[in-house]
Amino acid sequence: MSQPVLPVQTEAPEAPAPWVELPRPDTSSLRGARSKAVTKLVWRIAFTTIAVVAFIAYQVTIESNVASFGSSAEQVYSVGIIVLAAILGIRVLQGLGAVRRASAAIASFERPYLAARAAEKERHQRAVAQWQEAVRRHQAQSWEAEQEAERRARGPLWYPVQPISDPVRVDVFGGDPRRHGWASLAVTLGAASLSQGQRITVIDFTGQQVGGGLARVAAAGGRRTRVVELGEGGRSVDLLNSVVPAQLPECIATALAPRAEGSDMRHERALVTQTVRIVAGCLEWPFTFARLAAGVQVLLQGSASRELTDLETSRLAEHIGDIDQNEWTTRQLRYLGSQLANLAAVLPGGVTADPLWSPDDVSVLATAGGRDDLKDVLDHLVLQLAQCALGGSRRLGDVLVVAGADHLGAETLRIFAEHARNAKVRLVLMIDQPQGDLEKTAGTGGAVCIMKMYNHRDANIAAEFIGKGYKFVLHQVSRQVGKTMTDGSSDSFTANTSRGSSTKQRLIRGPGTDLNDNRGHSWTGGRNWSTADNISTTTASSRVYEFEVEPSQIMGLPETMYLLVDNSGHGRRVIMVDANPGICLFDRVSLTPA
Repeated sequence: MSQPVLPVQTEAPEAPAPWVELPRPDTSSLRGARSKAVTKLVWRIAFTTIAVVAFIAYQVTIESNVASFGSSAEQVYSVGIIVLAAILGIRVLQGLGAVRRASAAIASFERPYLAARAAEKERHQRAVAQWQEAVRRHQAQSWEAEQEAERRARGPLWYPVQPISDPVRVDVFGGDPRRHGWASLAVTLGAASLSQGQRITVIDFTGQQVGGGLARVAAAGGRRTRVVELGEGGRSVDLLNSVVPAQLPECIATALAPRAEGSDMRHERALVTQTVRIVAGCLEWPFTFARLAAGVQVLLQGSASRELTDLETSRLAEHIGDIDQNEWTTRQLRYLGSQLANLAAVLPGGVTADPLWSPDDVSVLATAGGRDDLKDVLDHLVLQLAQCALGGSRRLGDVLVVAGADHLGAETLRIFAEHARNAKVRLVLMIDQPQGDLEKTAGTGGAVCIMKMYNHRDANIAAEFIGKGYKFVLHQVSRQVGKTMTDGSSDSFTANTSRGSSTKQRLIRGPGTDLNDNRGHSWTGGRNWSTADNISTTTASSRVYEFEVEPSQIMGLPETMYLLVDNSGHGRRVIMVDANPGICLFDRVSLTPA
């Protein structure tokens, strides 16, 4: 289960600055010139008007006087009138031209300002329109965010998570020592698989009942379950007859001489395979570890055993010469007989024993905890038997979970994973530490679950697998605090003295003299002080290439929480998931992925 990320609302757009008129250019000189031109024009029009009015008023008198001087005077009078009218008209026209030129000069001088003002006004109007549109969009987004928040407040908080496409293999790395995380993951994964009609088999090598919780949950839901614990005091199970006789020699040989990086065990496997094949060919069904150990003892010493019939002993005696009787072969046969006898002590088998695999919905096969030679051989043998069971009949179901597979070796797990892939069985490997050769095969199936880790090297390997990315990180914060104080005073003293006299003529007493004497002084004192506090904080960020998830965060994960690294589809995604099966009982849990 994972929690969705809520959308972050953006801040409201900032309003544009209010409209401020551009400073007008200084046209005072041009306007002064136009004012003078207008004044001259007015005076000229006034003078012309007065002249015309006066002429009209005295025209008859003037013309009668002019007529008395004769015809020549009348002609001169007519020409003078015309010339005077022309002069007055020309002066008025000149005044009009001066006014027009002054107005044109002002318009030409203000034209760039008016163009700039119009452009700035248009830009401001566009900015206001864009701001209004941004405000409408913000209001719409805020409304949608509020609706989404309200819907989420009433809707589910937890969603199921699944890979983009079905992975063929899921690697689980890490986990707490008590295996609560693995058990929780087995329950959640198994419950989802059971709901799809799939069968699940859990092979538990931890000895801590990783699959027990899944079996109990499935049984409570009415599913058929089976839990088998191998070892002393456990249920009697027939391991050897779970495979065909032709595959048994190689299974035992690989269990006793497993494949491992840096070690060559081919000769040991070849000898064990040959020996077990000879013994199995001479024995009658059913096979048990005790009967196989007795057969090896016959090949080694030639002595009869109560576990074998006389016919089986005679058959084996005929093959004593087929095996070299040197020191190395003897030592290897003693080791083979000893391990088979140890297995016989804890797994007697026989006709009455239950089969290893079952067709139940949930089948759990667990081995005892600890780490000794018998435990190691038994775990390898169970894995080899499961590998043989992967072919064809789907006896292991649709999902196979192997818990605690670290000690089996990377090469053994790689071959086992290839068999599961070919059988179209989804394999879930639960591995404690992703170190050594196991690191090379991590994520080859498409999905990886990284759980809590306690070792710093394991956490660093997991962080490397999750990957690195670019991000901005605050790397410096500086804070400056300052205080400024000023204090000052001033004094000034001014003194002035003036004397004067004046003489005035008086009508009664005669002349008199006035004397005056003025004295004054002033003193001024002043004091000023000021205090200023200043605080400045500076932050600096840098672009770094760091882990997407730090190793310390992986080491601090809760027991049931893990990071799902999904490479099954196109691209890559990392999701925080909680495998606690109790989340399904919470309120507001969705049944479909987000």
